[in-house]
Amino acid sequence: MGFSIKGFLYRVFIDPLVNGLRRCVAAMILPGEKVIDIACGTGALSLTMARNAGHVTGIDLSEDMITTASRTAQRRRVSNVSFSLLDATDLSCFPDFSFDAAVSTLAMHQFDPETGARVLREMSRLAKRIVIADYNCPMRSGPAAWLSRSIERAAGGDHYRNFRQYMARGGLVRLAADAGLVIASSEERGEGVFIIAGMSLTGSVSK
Repeated sequence: MGFSIKGFLYRVFIDPLVNGLRRCVAAMILPGEKVIDIACGTGALSLTMARNAGHVTGIDLSEDMITTASRTAQRRRVSNVSFSLLDATDLSCFPDFSFDAAVSTLAMHQFDPETGARVLREMSRLAKRIVIADYNCPMRSGPAAWLSRSIERAAGGDHYRNFRQYMARGGLVRLAADAGLVIASSEERGEGVFIIAGMSLTGSVSK
């Protein structure tokens, strides 16, 4: 396998910020809560939340990701987490308010605006408490912001196009509004590159 400058930059500069972001999100989960992790990827956040949650359900549209997450859970002998191959825009297999909390980390900027709003609406149907971590908009300028934008640009294709739309439209604030939600609380992390937002059907923004 050849050297990847994108992978190198991510591991050295971005991954430490993302790991901190995951720990912050996991710390918001209350003991015994039933949680769904939307677009769970390799299951890193799900497995971290499982230390405190009653049960965590991770869902993703990538079979490779779900396989990786499931194998990691088995290897670590984590029994209160499960992973399923599902489309986040249609989670009708779960009844309304099946979970105490619905979370997603660094996924919303990857969706086109319509898809992102549909995912948020599904999350609000499944849980009264929604926690989203993604890029801050606008990002606070600095080396971390420059690297984040460079890595997104390197991804190219639909990924980069969706990222640009996400930022141009106002990030999570606009996505929440499109889904009929409001950001009730927010906290900047990672040198102002990321934001952790608590969303609800009603409420007011606070910082």
